[in-house]
Amino acid sequence: MTSAMNPVFVQNALKTVLVAQTAGATHRTTETLPYSSITTDSRKIQKCCLFVAIAGDKFDGHDFIGAAVAGGASAVICREDFAVPAGAPETVQFFRVADTVEAYRTLAGAWRREFTIPVILVAGSVGKTTTKELLSALLKGKFTEVLKTAGSQNGYVGIPMTLLELRPHHQVAVIEVGIDEIGAMVQHTKLVQADHSILTAIGPEHLEKLIDVPTVAREESLALTEVSERGGAVVLRLDDEWIAPLATKLKTPKKSGFTLSSSGLSQANAQTLVGELTHSASQMKFSGMGLEPAEIELPLLGVHNAVNLLGAIAMARAVGLTRQEILDGLKTFKGTDGRSELKKLKQGNPVVCDYYNANPTSVEAGLELLTQVAGPKTRWACLGDMLELGPNEETFHRDLSKKIRKLKIENVLLYGPRMKWLLSELQNQGFSGYLSHFSTHQELAQSLSSQITPQDAILIKGSRGMKMEEVWKALQLSPPAS
Repeated sequence: MTSAMNPVFVQNALKTVLVAQTAGATHRTTETLPYSSITTDSRKIQKCCLFVAIAGDKFDGHDFIGAAVAGGASAVICREDFAVPAGAPETVQFFRVADTVEAYRTLAGAWRREFTIPVILVAGSVGKTTTKELLSALLKGKFTEVLKTAGSQNGYVGIPMTLLELRPHHQVAVIEVGIDEIGAMVQHTKLVQADHSILTAIGPEHLEKLIDVPTVAREESLALTEVSERGGAVVLRLDDEWIAPLATKLKTPKKSGFTLSSSGLSQANAQTLVGELTHSASQMKFSGMGLEPAEIELPLLGVHNAVNLLGAIAMARAVGLTRQEILDGLKTFKGTDGRSELKKLKQGNPVVCDYYNANPTSVEAGLELLTQVAGPKTRWACLGDMLELGPNEETFHRDLSKKIRKLKIENVLLYGPRMKWLLSELQNQGFSGYLSHFSTHQELAQSLSSQITPQDAILIKGSRGMKMEEVWKALQLSPPAS
């Protein structure tokens, strides 16, 4: 975030941080000056900027303090043991703190409290980024200035980064919140101070620290309970077994539900939005929450994405949008690269590129989407490891065989050390189609390219860390079978 802020606010907020956890200014003066922006990116330094040095998984902002100062930063927040660079201008202030991330979040929290616009929190094990993108589009049917989380910046640094982007011209904000450990959701909800929240789905995620699905459900549900306890409005997915019970447990009149029902729209009422798939699951009817029935083309394929859209519509309605505003906003939606994205090879093969993230729930949804897209075509599932699933990761990988067998997927190509478990499971079960494991993306793509015909459909799916987009890139370059 680098555009102009209220300099007096930044000055006062910084003083709050310093009182809370700093050893004080360590360069020239203890007086704070007005700063016009706050950033953690040394490439986005502006004059009178406050640079916060944060250590991440790949980079440590402390290594870029010199560049930040050279670029015009007026002040730096750094860790307590950081040595001020030799030759740093006397006008540049250095503030040492015990935890630079916490300092950054404190600044963001103070800035958030400067605004009274509707702030919407989107959480869940799967579907939150897609729901956030869909909801942000819908809101444009009513609001001209919508702030939303960029990509999946939904953690300890990404959330404050988004909040610090708030400006007076914004009319509504959509903040995505992700958790990977116990206690994270409470910290995030206190920071975001949302007026509305929606929980998309519960499933296995980040089980290295979240332990098991019941723990995930308990922690994720705080996105609803914390907001409702502060008087905010919540939207619940009623066809999720972990979320549905909250409909009776949450003692607040400001709650709505949504469900994709096969029994039609008769369940729709003032508090429940009901959707029904039509026309081979390419369209959806919806009604409820005071909306007249409407039928829309789905902007993203797959039942799971229909549910995400239904949740976004329910939240848009909770914020006050009319039926027409919702329909107008949907026209502005643009899909995100690598999320249920349907592409085609030169020879016409449909390829479902869904490699932005993966857990058991989303991989099963991807296999269903492959089946929907393929129709009578032969299916090839290219699957990479599912990461951060904790001590039961072997079981989760092996259990994918159940969905593959149920859908009768014809061919399976695997990548990553964990997918060797699925390979073994399918072999033990006598899988009759083409089945192989590969050590590189390129080898997988070459093998696939040498075998497919125009009568085949393909799924490429895996956790973000597996970089399964490299399979798509290599597949485009590989010569087709002769």
